[in-house]
Amino acid sequence: MLTVRWTTLGPPISPRVSFVRGVGNVRVTQDDVEAYGESMLEDDPELMLERVTDDPEARYHIAGVAPKDSWPAEDPQEREEARGRTADVGPKRGGKRGWLATLLGR
Repeated sequence: MLTVRWTTLGPPISPRVSFVRGVGNVRVTQDDVEAYGESMLEDDPELMLERVTDDPEARYHIAGVAPKDSWPAEDPQEREEARGRTADVGPKRGGKRGWLATLLGR
């Protein structure tokens, strides 16, 4: 399943084949027009596309709305904990001298 933003398709006004950059031609049916309509554009959802092999004009059709994933740190407490975990990760400075410094006696 491929996921694409609804705004790349535009709001469905009538059944047609829409071109989506990077994906190809997508079939928008009357059922899609009735189900999603212009009100879907306000929420800017992502749609799942399903590959079609029997349509000579379109490579994909709309399979449904993609599930909304929550951000990993929506809670402020979780965000602070995530920020603390990422701050500890990183290169450590200092330590043993390099081989060139040892060779040159520095």
